[in-house]
Amino acid sequence: MKIGFIGAGNVGFSLSKWINLKHHNVCGIYSKNVSDAKLAADFSISEYYSDIKDIVYACDTLFLTVNDDSIIDVVDELSNLNLKNKILIHTSGSYTSDIFQKLNIDNYCISIHPLYAFNDKYNSYKNLDDIYFTIEGNLKYINELQELFNNKLVIINKENKEKYHLASSIISNMVCSLVYMAEEIYKSIGIMNKDIYMPLLLNNISNIKNNGPIEALTGPILRLDLNTVKKHLNNLNGNDLLIYKSLGLKIIEMSEKKTSKNYNEMKKLLEV
Repeated sequence: MKIGFIGAGNVGFSLSKWINLKHHNVCGIYSKNVSDAKLAADFSISEYYSDIKDIVYACDTLFLTVNDDSIIDVVDELSNLNLKNKILIHTSGSYTSDIFQKLNIDNYCISIHPLYAFNDKYNSYKNLDDIYFTIEGNLKYINELQELFNNKLVIINKENKEKYHLASSIISNMVCSLVYMAEEIYKSIGIMNKDIYMPLLLNNISNIKNNGPIEALTGPILRLDLNTVKKHLNNLNGNDLLIYKSLGLKIIEMSEKKTSKNYNEMKKLLEV
């Protein structure tokens, strides 16, 4: 494979570096912002391209690593070029490989999404050996792609892509919002040092990894500590109160699978 990247954001930086370190087959990177393309090319030890048609003709495999708002515009640009027998891969979590259908050409259209949050374009590549990627679309070259991605490609049906992305967003983005919510409460009572509560978070993640979320579950809702939950509710308002109640009802759903206790009174307390 001769691989090119269209898009020089965090994902383009990281994937191009990671793949080139292992396989040395990344030709280069194109971006509308030439300075970004130069930075990414230097980082991945490849070439930069200032014209999209040049990278298309130089490569047989193209990764579209632009953001979701730009991907349709890039596909429109590609529709004016000769893409016969090209492998086209986008890394969007929300779009399926169907986004390439408008090209109506003889090529291989695929979506590959990394189950990872790329928050640092210069360091995220160091963790990619440990993550999984989902793939859907034309799987003619699945063996070659499995080798490229450390045999960590998980095939999904494109009909399930929206639900897959929803679940991934909950694990990634919404967990961040819950930690932020807790941090704001800690700060309101003068606890500013993350080191104080980080072991609680990390131990919980470890328990979830080893035993699953239901077995890892603890706390006053599980134990039916009504008075404690009432105190929690009295210290919340607005969206934070709604979040606590909604997640509390989900905890009851989990608790009912873990114990034989009657949670009816707790449910009434947490009704939104």
